[in-house]
Amino acid sequence: MKQGTLLRDNRLLAALAFTLFAAAIYAAHLQGGVSMQLGDVLLSVKTHQEGGLVVSFMQAR
Repeated sequence: MKQGTLLRDNRLLAALAFTLFAAAIYAAHLQGGVSMQLGDVLLSVKTHQEGGLVVSFMQAR
């Protein structure tokens, strides 16, 4: 294993997570709300009545 490989893999995973989060926010802005389950975590993004977005993370059971 080359030195620094793990660091690059972590950057790729972080970039993927950021891309999914940005896509969820964009879809919530267009549709008024989005929720998705990623493993045991439920991500919910909804528009607020006075503008802006409400983001919540919950443990799914």
